[in-house]
Amino acid sequence: MAITLSTGLTASVAKTYGTSVAMSAITNASEAVATLAAGHSVVVGDYLEVTSGWGRLDKRIVRVKTVVTNDVTFESINTSSTAKYPSGAGTGSIRRITAWTQLTLVRSLSATGGDQQFADTTAIDDVVARQIPTIRNAVTMTMDVYDDPTLGWYADVDTADASRTPFGLLMTFPNSSKLVANAYWSLQKVPTMAQNEALMTQISLSYAAEPVRYAS
Repeated sequence: MAITLSTGLTASVAKTYGTSVAMSAITNASEAVATLAAGHSVVVGDYLEVTSGWGRLDKRIVRVKTVVTNDVTFESINTSSTAKYPSGAGTGSIRRITAWTQLTLVRSLSATGGDQQFADTTAIDDVVARQIPTIRNAVTMTMDVYDDPTLGWYADVDTADASRTPFGLLMTFPNSSKLVANAYWSLQKVPTMAQNEALMTQISLSYAAEPVRYAS
């Protein structure tokens, strides 16, 4: 059993993106391989925002495992099920995240949602209720931060807020594992105030797609 402390955790917002690159094909495999247009500039270790005809992949942030000319492997993205990822339907585009900005003075983070919803399938002759899983609730995250509009990240989060489009989130844990997600950002510009306490503000995120965890 491994226990990871939160002390030392860092969180970053995507600052800049490269231009959109067409993804003309993507495989059904235990780790998906995407075929990108020539001149894509993608290298191993890059984080990409994916736009795809596959709803389970669309808007996710993925990491590049290998690059062979125009064929790029998406690390830990399993698309082998043709029921979930219909063959030939996953094409779209990618954007490279070219820079991140680390958030500083974060006091706490909390996440809610993601719990499973169920549909009731109880028949009239059942004596025990029956349910089957449907969708999961949206995941939201709240960051409480010390208020300082002069910090370097403040303008980047403000940009993400104003865009009303998803921006990448990268969390690096003390054991070097990582979580990446695409989320809608909201910055509370009016701080909370209490006697003898530091001014605080809040960043709220709503995940636009399922996050991805990496061991390192």
